[in-house]
Amino acid sequence: MISPIAVYFERCEPNWSIPPSLTKNHILLLVTDGSFVYTVDGDELVLHKGDVVYVPEGTMRSGHNGPRDPHHMYAAHFRLEGDDPLIPLLRDHQYRYVQPFNGDYLKNRFSLLTQHWLRKPAYYETIYHSILLEMLCIVNGEVDSRKVPTKSYAIVTQIQDYIMNHYRENIAIAALAELVQRTPNYISTVFRQVTGQTITEYSQQIRIAAACNFLINSQMTVGEISDYLGFCEQSYFNKVFKKVTGVPPSAYLKEKTKVWRT
Repeated sequence: MISPIAVYFERCEPNWSIPPSLTKNHILLLVTDGSFVYTVDGDELVLHKGDVVYVPEGTMRSGHNGPRDPHHMYAAHFRLEGDDPLIPLLRDHQYRYVQPFNGDYLKNRFSLLTQHWLRKPAYYETIYHSILLEMLCIVNGEVDSRKVPTKSYAIVTQIQDYIMNHYRENIAIAALAELVQRTPNYISTVFRQVTGQTITEYSQQIRIAAACNFLINSQMTVGEISDYLGFCEQSYFNKVFKKVTGVPPSAYLKEKTKVWRT
């Protein structure tokens, strides 16, 4: 079980710094804007928008930006309970630095994670565990994908870019296969090998990440969001939303309204 310690979005002003120290918890960082220097176990990393770093507990780290260089980032601090490390990333006790394919999706998931942390609704610890484990699995998949042949990597990138730009449409596997000039079976196999997800799962996650953003930042109803994102029926949208986030959109919208009124 992943036990939360803190989750936050930080706007770091120029001359921000973290002195060298051992981490007391596991940390997952996502840079959303700007750049800064982050030193982990003696390795100096220059992090930019979209970069992700996982730092295990007990790792020496420090960081700083420049006198004119603010940056923004999400951070999750957590501990592991139990003997099962869940995924290799949590077992190897090594820091990982990746530039993920689906940075926008991770940003949306981090936003959702932060909201649940701040609201602390019913079962938030289980929701926290599920969302953060998903993000850690994506990072672990990025680490594993470095072993994948370059051609396969390029094909998956092209498919993901297309889905990101057309997620409101009903995208057929056959159309994606034609896009990259491969067979449907081939792209389905390669996509899962590289990302650890099916094409359908990835597409659904992108659409639901967009739905969460609309629920948070717009006055659209659940039905309007369902129609806008191209779902044939609201009942199916509700089913997919709950599958991805763990809660139905009506409950998610209710929590958002409560926050606005407090």
